[in-house]
Amino acid sequence: MRGKLVVGFKARDEQRAAWLSCQWLFLVMIILGIGYSPRANAQLINQYFPSELPGYSSDATGTVSLKEILLNQHPGIPVGAYFLKPAASQQFGYNTNILGAPHTAGPMFITNASLGMNSNWTRHAIGASVSVANQAYPTLAAAGYTDWNASAGGSVDLGRDVASLGYSHAVKHLYATDLGNFGISYPVPYTSDDVRLSYRKNWTRFALIPSAAYDNFSFGNSAGTLPTAARNTALLSHQLETQMLQGRFEVSKGNAIVAILRGSEAQYRTKPGVVPSDYIGGGGFLGIDLRSDPVLQYRAMVGGETRYFTRGGGRPITTPTAELNILWLPNQMNTFTLTGQRGLFDPTSPFSRNQTMSTVSLLWDRELRRDIIFHGDIGLSRTDSRATQANASALQQTQSKFAASIDWLFTRDLKLTVQYSHLSSYMKHGIPAVLATGNSRATFTSNTFTFGISFVR
Repeated sequence: MRGKLVVGFKARDEQRAAWLSCQWLFLVMIILGIGYSPRANAQLINQYFPSELPGYSSDATGTVSLKEILLNQHPGIPVGAYFLKPAASQQFGYNTNILGAPHTAGPMFITNASLGMNSNWTRHAIGASVSVANQAYPTLAAAGYTDWNASAGGSVDLGRDVASLGYSHAVKHLYATDLGNFGISYPVPYTSDDVRLSYRKNWTRFALIPSAAYDNFSFGNSAGTLPTAARNTALLSHQLETQMLQGRFEVSKGNAIVAILRGSEAQYRTKPGVVPSDYIGGGGFLGIDLRSDPVLQYRAMVGGETRYFTRGGGRPITTPTAELNILWLPNQMNTFTLTGQRGLFDPTSPFSRNQTMSTVSLLWDRELRRDIIFHGDIGLSRTDSRATQANASALQQTQSKFAASIDWLFTRDLKLTVQYSHLSSYMKHGIPAVLATGNSRATFTSNTFTFGISFVR
């Protein structure tokens, strides 16, 4: 899942309010691309392990990345009973392989801006956000694109319980170098609309959270500079209904057991002569959330997922699912984060009908000086896309990455970032992408250098 704004609960005390403010700021930083944030599907752990539980949130302020935020808190601009939170960034750089194909190197300009509004009420809460991100390549104009998102939502405090409703509309693009996007050459635009409703029933240590979501995805055509380079992805358009039931039991402060049941149904756009691959799916997951230890914290989840195709003749898919997130804080200057994931692509992924993904990454954050933070990241990912026909070969893609960046917080509102990233990709039985400079290759490498300045208030 690429990032969506989720309106959380209204804080009931100052400590929780400060923590939620930091989370909001951290989300803005990710949206603006500050530091290294690869395009990837969101982990289930990030969706199902809430950190805002009243009275049980662990103290994670020792992490280097969070200290970077806490030292420069941005409460926003007060306007009556609301807070406005503007943010913007500008990056300049060079990419040696923009589209994963020969002769596509060139300079790049990345511009991001966002404006959020959160209420400052005592009980209930509403919020809204709008963001825009533009990537421009002066020597390869067809590779440029603009994403934007608008979201709104709110929650109602019902005493011990909370009901929430949210909506978001986004315009995004499939990109050639993203994991699992087979056959994509130039960026392919698509729109998404998401509506979700949830109810949280709280007891002393137990919470039950039923929720439902509706998503609608509409895919368009890539432009390119040659008629043969354009690709029509309209058949990826689909609507998705998801139902979930989450249970969370607090064993002790900061430590919990989490259980999730999820069902989903997808209906794809029809075309004469083509049978859509509609499916129904289900999954069950059991996890632990151990965050009370100030030095070593664990989040782990295991389970299974299955997907049955109701039309199109696709073979059913059943696969185990496992995820792990380990946070190690050996001292106040260093933080190490290990994450791993194996399972079906998130159902909101455009190629989610028959793909499984495995990924592992290690992130190192080090505070070099009070206002200078180093970030290092290495990772390996693989996707397997099973063929819908029994005699066809499966599509495979493996990507490895390395990235390093340095942030300099030279004022309360401004930050300079220098970044380098490397990406290597290998594809087996893939679909060649057609470009004006030639066809894409099974193997490509990309090196990106950027320098940027960001503002967050």
